[in-house]
Amino acid sequence: MSQIEKLLKKFIQAPQSVRYADIEKVLRSLGFEKIPTKGSHVKWKHQRLRHDLIIPVHNNECKKFYKEQVCMQIQELIKK
Repeated sequence: MSQIEKLLKKFIQAPQSVRYADIEKVLRSLGFEKIPTKGSHVKWKHQRLRHDLIIPVHNNECKKFYKEQVCMQIQELIKK
């Protein structure tokens, strides 16, 4: 099992325990593209999802709610 697979498994089991830097690694490995934006929000796009992920990042961390939203989007993507 690779490091990314371990991160993904940990993220799905307990999203609040994962740092934003690790979420970024998981998103990139799943084919998400980081779209440049101004300010503290980070936008992620995936061609198979209808909606973009917008994550406010402050001090290299994001809130639990946004981690859970990203987790739901990843699970939706994996099911397709």
